[in-house]
Amino acid sequence: MSLSYAILGLLSYEDMTGYDIKSSFDNSIQCIWPAHLSQIYRDLGSLESKGWVHSRIETQETRPDRKVYSISDQGKKELLQWLHKMPKNFDSVVRDEMALRTFFGSKIDKEDLILQLKMLINEKRETLLFLEETSEKIKNTPYDSEKMYWLFSLRKGYKIAEAELEWAEECIKELKNK
Repeated sequence: MSLSYAILGLLSYEDMTGYDIKSSFDNSIQCIWPAHLSQIYRDLGSLESKGWVHSRIETQETRPDRKVYSISDQGKKELLQWLHKMPKNFDSVVRDEMALRTFFGSKIDKEDLILQLKMLINEKRETLLFLEETSEKIKNTPYDSEKMYWLFSLRKGYKIAEAELEWAEECIKELKNK
């Protein structure tokens, strides 16, 4: 259900198409709440049926028509109610496939596990670069009253990626010393 609230939150800034919402996810909150385009469209349909968003068709001369979504007054009310509630839990990692694979790492050759950990390190380094680029974009956004909050969330994603990278490096070091 949090995906719906993320969509409502993004629409509270401006009207967007489903593709625009996906792009906004990818350029801002994917490090804390990733979403696939199919999930976004599914939730938009649900939000529209609840009356939390409205859509309109914009015709384009050289391209297919666009369906543009906007948050309704009811949607704004629901978003604010959700923001005022405490989270059900504060766990941020529900499933971690790499940690699970590492748990059972004695079942495979340690070089295979080291390779997987190295791949994780590369991915986390790319994530850190992405987050640095995103931070610069946020600093240059016209939403001045929002910047501090957006950077708070980004900082959490950065710290998580740094911790995972450090963890993987420590595991590799211990595996090589064994």
